[in-house]
Amino acid sequence: MKKIFMFSVFFFLAAWVLSTTSALATSYYLYHSYGGTYHDAEKSPSIPDDDSKMCWAASAANILAWTGWGYPSGESFHNEDDIFKYFQDHWTNVGGNPYFGLDWWFDGVNDSQGVAGWSQVDDEGGGVWTDKYFSNYYLSSNSVSEAMNNIALLTVNGYGTSLGVINGNTGHAITAWGFDYDYNDATDTLSYDGIWVTDSDDNMDVTDPANSLVYYDVFYYQGAWFLENFYGTDSWYISEVHGLAQMPVPVPPAVWLLGSGLIGLVGLRKRRTA
Repeated sequence: MKKIFMFSVFFFLAAWVLSTTSALATSYYLYHSYGGTYHDAEKSPSIPDDDSKMCWAASAANILAWTGWGYPSGESFHNEDDIFKYFQDHWTNVGGNPYFGLDWWFDGVNDSQGVAGWSQVDDEGGGVWTDKYFSNYYLSSNSVSEAMNNIALLTVNGYGTSLGVINGNTGHAITAWGFDYDYNDATDTLSYDGIWVTDSDDNMDVTDPANSLVYYDVFYYQGAWFLENFYGTDSWYISEVHGLAQMPVPVPPAVWLLGSGLIGLVGLRKRRTA
C-alpha cells in the first residue's frame, strides 16, 4: 500500500505542477488557489498562564477559521483569535493535539478526556457541528518520511493543514499555508525547498502581536523532514500532519485515490504539543 501511495502522490503533484506552473514558479500558497488568507492565532504574551501550552488549539483555530467551520450560526466568532479564545475558555492550559480539539469542535467530545498529562475540557462546549461527521472532513498522517508529500497533497487539495513538530522531548504545533518546490523537467522529479507557516509563539516578545507568515527551508535527513533555523536550531522535524477540508466539501477524486496514505487518526500516535 505504501508504494501505491508514494507513486500516487508523485503522479498527482507532478501533473499539477506541469499543468499549473511555469518554470519560474516555485511557490504554492493554499489561499491563492482556494481564496481567503492565512490565519495566525497568537498566544497571550501578557497572561501566559492562560494559553502558554495551547499551540495545538491555536493551530486548530487557524484552520477552522480558514475552512469556514469556525463560524457556526448562532455564534459571534469573527476571526481565528475569537475561536482560539473559545478554546482557552473551555480547555485547560496543558499540551494537547489539534485532532482532539477539532473533533471536539464538531461533536463536543474530547477523546483525551480523563487521560493524565493532556489538556482537559473544564467547561462544557464544542459540538457546534453535531449534524456533521468529523471524519468525513479530516485526514492525517504521522509518517515523518512522507511529511512534505502529505503537506503538499493536502494544500493542493484545499485542506487547512496543521503540523506537529518535535525537537527531542518537546512538541509544538504550527499551521502550514504553502510550500516551495523545484520541478526538474529533464528528470521528471519533484523536490521540496521549504514551507510557509504561521506560529502562535513567534510574536510572544511584543505586546501587540501581528499576524505573520514565515518561511522555513526544509531538508530531509535520516528519514525525516527538518526545519532549518526553527527557533535557532535545525533539530525540529515534522512529526504529523492534520488536514481539515473546507465547507461545504466535495471530496476531490485525488484524495480518494490517495486515501491509503492519509487516513484519520485511528490507531496513530497522537503527540501532545504546547
